[in-house]
Amino acid sequence: MPEGGITLPSPVPPAMRPGRAGFALAALAGGLAGGLLAGLLVWLLVHGDSSTPASNPGAQETPVPAITRLEVTSAISAAAARGRESVVRIESFRRVAGGLQRDVGSGVVMDQQGHIVTNAHVVMGTESLKVVLPDGTERQALLLAHDYPFTDVAVLQVSPGGLTPIEPGDSDALVPGDTVLAIGETLSEFQGSVTVGIVSGVKRVRYYDGVVHRDFIQTDAAVNHGNSGGALVNLKGQLVGMPTSVIRLTETGQEVEGVAFALPADRVMDIAARIVAAGGPITRPSIGFEHIDLMPETLARLPRLALDEGALVASVPAGGVAAGAGIRAGDIVTMLGDRAITRQNPLLNVLQEYEPGEVAKVVLNRGGLIIETEVRLAKRQ
Repeated sequence: MPEGGITLPSPVPPAMRPGRAGFALAALAGGLAGGLLAGLLVWLLVHGDSSTPASNPGAQETPVPAITRLEVTSAISAAAARGRESVVRIESFRRVAGGLQRDVGSGVVMDQQGHIVTNAHVVMGTESLKVVLPDGTERQALLLAHDYPFTDVAVLQVSPGGLTPIEPGDSDALVPGDTVLAIGETLSEFQGSVTVGIVSGVKRVRYYDGVVHRDFIQTDAAVNHGNSGGALVNLKGQLVGMPTSVIRLTETGQEVEGVAFALPADRVMDIAARIVAAGGPITRPSIGFEHIDLMPETLARLPRLALDEGALVASVPAGGVAAGAGIRAGDIVTMLGDRAITRQNPLLNVLQEYEPGEVAKVVLNRGGLIIETEVRLAKRQ
């Protein structure tokens, strides 16, 4: 069937068409030869050059592109209308020198109980939060919890009622080429903006906030400041992702267009549901020190080190679990448990496999000296 859902029948070959008009003209002309000629002329006048040649009676006419364009446009419009009902504006206020700084991001309505899911980086470190619903109604919001840095997901709480929860979609079902829409507060100014693109890739591997993610959705739908925490929806208006990051420049400074990444909706909604169920943060472990992953971009800014992979201990708070285990600033963690700390598996990726209270072996490189110790992991605050 041609694109657009309509099959146009092939014209009947001239030899098979009825010839009543030809016989009538033949009687008027008074001869069979004249009748045949007149019939042929009438047939040509009626059908022009649109008939299929007799030598190819099975050929089909070219589909009408306008029908396909109309169907796709209607599907996009319907998906946008459905998705926009569940995407909200998040206004945050942070204390800076000289007063409060206002910023804007996006969020998605989870349920009628007033839970809004967004990116953690949209709401972390804020003094106050306000949510603006699609109809312009404003509600004060509280940060219930976030899962940073393990996942860039946070949940807000607003007063319940009068909300349109988004319908979750199946992000695992996405394939390159699928049409998707990004909905959010573009440039912090244009509420409920909709951009259209395709899924450029799935299960993209990206190092983001100290964690290697292996399930990012890549899209060429335009994503700008303010879109973070909004919705990436399919043509049914279902949530399939959360726009989270954009590549603007290459490592050499060249401009990049049409490369944005979204967290898959399956993971976003799972993390959000766990936060709601806990009524606060998900239980995560802490190893008790701040660190810098040894990646090409960080190595370029650090003094020459003995190793080019691992986690460089940046600071160790006194009285913490790391200090108690003898870990010092300047140490390089090379192993946690039986897992090597590498660029593909940085410290946080390995750490999130543990629970608070567990004892983990830590292997350190201290100026070329290999040291092994144990840390009883704390609960991340």
